[in-house]
Amino acid sequence: MPAALAPHPFRPLTDAEYALLSRHLPPTEGRPGRPPQDRRRTLNAIFWIACSKGPWKDLPPEYGRADTASRTLRRWAKSGHMDLLLTQVANRGPRDVVLRNLAWRICRAWRRISRVVRLSQLLLAKRLGLQPALPAEPHYLPDPDLSEIVQAKVRVAFERMHQQPPGVFGALARLIGRAGGTPRRWRLR
Repeated sequence: MPAALAPHPFRPLTDAEYALLSRHLPPTEGRPGRPPQDRRRTLNAIFWIACSKGPWKDLPPEYGRADTASRTLRRWAKSGHMDLLLTQVANRGPRDVVLRNLAWRICRAWRRISRVVRLSQLLLAKRLGLQPALPAEPHYLPDPDLSEIVQAKVRVAFERMHQQPPGVFGALARLIGRAGGTPRRWRLR
């Protein structure tokens, strides 16, 4: 499990940080559509939003259009490249200074897309133990292990329905609800 990630104010990417990130992002050649104008500026825009906790519309003009940065972040989330960066952060070594400097920003950027990723991706961030990447405290997120346990208990309870004491099915329903998480408690800022 990684050491605690300390919040810090935004600063533009250094050459070493950009070189590390560009190795883990999708290639710009061979994809349909217009090639990206300035990938470094887009990354700086994503990290500015991640560090500021503000809405996309507050992005300063020197970082380009907010919708371009937002769309790029969502594409990288859907293609799995943000998961790759999150895994790199979780598995970083103590001497990996560049990745350590990027860790909090990557987690905060991942948190921005936590509502558009699949459940398996959200559970990856939870299992990696990267709290800054999660949209809520871990106990508010879905728990598939609890879900499997509760489903087994429900099957057994229904097989012996008439032998169950009062309140068993209500308690099982509350556990099923807890296993599904509490999305209304998720916060993005």
